[in-house]
Amino acid sequence: MNSLDCVKAAGLWLGFLLVAIGCGMLREKFLVPGFGPLGGRALGTLLVGAIIFGLTYAYVGTLKGATRFSLFKLGLCWTTATIAFEFVFGHYVMGHSWDSLWADYHVFQGRLWPLVLLVTLFGPLVAQKIRD
Repeated sequence: MNSLDCVKAAGLWLGFLLVAIGCGMLREKFLVPGFGPLGGRALGTLLVGAIIFGLTYAYVGTLKGATRFSLFKLGLCWTTATIAFEFVFGHYVMGHSWDSLWADYHVFQGRLWPLVLLVTLFGPLVAQKIRD
C-alpha cells in the first residue's frame, strides 16, 4: 500500500465511525423499541458489521498489489483505532464507566460487538479472498 492508500484507509475508518454512530442512533430509535434491548442491539451490531464489510470490500477492490500481510496490518490498525476510540471517547468524552464500556464485550450476555471488531480485523483479508 502506498501513502495515498493509507490516507484513504484512514478516511474510510472515519467513515466506519460515522456508520457506527448512525447505526447506534437507528438502533435506539427503531430497533430497540421494536425488538427489545437484546434484539435491537444484536440487529444494530449485525447492521454495522455488514456495512463495514461492504465498505471494506469496495476499498480492497481499489488496492493494487496489496499483500495478505499488508491487508492484515490494515485490519489490525482499523481494529486498534476502533477499540482505542471506543474507550477513550466513551470514557473521557461521553462519561461512560469502564464497566459499561466492557459490557459490550460480554458475548455470552448477548453482546455482539466483538463480531464487528472481527469483521474490521479480518475484513480486508476476506474481501481480497472473495475478490480473487
